Amino acid sequence: MKATVFVEPGRIELREKPVPEVGPGEALVKVTTTTICGTDVHIMKGEYPVEPGLTIGHEPVGVIARLGPGVTGYRLGQRVIVGAITPCGQCHACLDGDLAQCGGATEHGFAQAIGGWRFGNTIDGCQAEYVRVPDAMANLTPVP
Repeated sequence: MKATVFVEPGRIELREKPVPEVGPGEALVKVTTTTICGTDVHIMKGEYPVEPGLTIGHEPVGVIARLGPGVTGYRLGQRVIVGAITPCGQCHACLDGDLAQCGGATEHGFAQAIGGWRFGNTIDGCQAEYVRVPDAMANLTPVP
């Protein structure tokens, strides 16, 4: 698949990357629309550090291409919005309604991604043909 990846400050490239595999609780979304956020501009300028080779972007709409085991309430081909903030929906912060401070994706349960933003920050983002959505049941919203 084609993906827009961060190379170094001031440089992104369109590269070929493998289509992500999905595991339990995850979904694969074929991206049909995405935006360029101000955060992407900060990444480009080198004002926010991310690892070289990481796919950028975090505000997509798309169609569900695959569902991992345990994902219920969604169907293949369903059009969805993928949240820019990617909470687990199960940690203390999430259960307390503070989704932007989710720590479920870390070993000790403390937020690793500033403001709960993981796509294009700590995991591959959405400026690609496909995106793997962790904790899909907490991070997908059907488009009516």
